Amino acid sequence: MTNQSITSALTLSNSLWSFHDEQVSRKRSHIKKIFLVLHKLSTDFEGFKNDLQSIEASVNNLGSKITAAETRISQIEDENKSRDTQSQLLHSQLVAAVARIDDLENRSRRNNIRILVFPEGIEGNNPSSFLSKTLPDLLGLDSSEPLEIERAHRSLGPCPPPDKRPRAFIMKLLRYPAREKILRAAREKGRSVWQGNSISFYPDLSRGLQQRRQRFTEAHRQLLNRGIRYGMFYPATLKVTYNGVTSVYTSPEEVAAFIKSLPP
Repeated sequence: MTNQSITSALTLSNSLWSFHDEQVSRKRSHIKKIFLVLHKLSTDFEGFKNDLQSIEASVNNLGSKITAAETRISQIEDENKSRDTQSQLLHSQLVAAVARIDDLENRSRRNNIRILVFPEGIEGNNPSSFLSKTLPDLLGLDSSEPLEIERAHRSLGPCPPPDKRPRAFIMKLLRYPAREKILRAAREKGRSVWQGNSISFYPDLSRGLQQRRQRFTEAHRQLLNRGIRYGMFYPATLKVTYNGVTSVYTSPEEVAAFIKSLPP
């Protein structure tokens, strides 16, 4: 073997070893990178595992809280249902109590008459004496039968100025038939005029009952226009007589339906 051949062989051998070393170095680098990646994955997995455990604990805790909340909500719903039942009972009792109070108030006024529109101060210091002298002539009553006024006074409130409507008289009669006689005489006369003032007579009712009766105002107007007989009875019942038949209505809607059913 010549020196040139030996040199070539050595060069080739060195090249092979160099290539081999380079390959080994690359593999080592790759292995190292893979190891680092695996290590990182292992670390991340541990962290992920811890996170999962933390999430699982939170979910379990949340589930316990939801269960407790559902139990509390159910209790609250039961309590509210019980309160609603009690509220409805109290409401019905309150409505019944208010109705009884209103009825008692109106029954205490059964002998009262509200009179409009005598001028303010015309009665002087004795309203009872003024009315007992004035009403028989005004309504054409028998003067031989005294009215037996128990008491009379102006409605409560400050004295109005001259350009305002005067306060009403509230007259309490000793006997109920006398009250009915005065109201009947006022209805039969139609219009009562005293010294140029148109005087009106009404039953003395509570504000609540007055409002209930005022709901029939439009029905009264329509019935009057048609010439149909009607009357308002205690507490707020409208009796209508048409073609010899008397009907009873407790709400303006019922009367409106009746009027609508009539021929033109």
